Amino acid sequence: MPLGNAGRIAVCWGILTVGGVYAFVLSKRSVDNRRFETLRVRDRMKKANQGEYDHTISSRRFD
Repeated sequence: MPLGNAGRIAVCWGILTVGGVYAFVLSKRSVDNRRFETLRVRDRMKKANQGEYDHTISSRRFD
C-alpha cells in the first residue's frame, strides 16, 4: 500500500522527532558526565587543601 503525501510527511516528522529526542538525550548525558568530572576534580582539590600548614615560613598575609 503506497503512502500518500500526508503519510510521507508524517513518517518524516516521526523520524525527525525521534532523532531530535535521541540527540538531546546524548548531549544531556555528555554534559552531565563533564559536570560530574569537574565536581570530582573540585572535590579532590578541596581534600588536598585540608590540613595544617606552617604559616610562619612566608611573610605574606592572605586575610
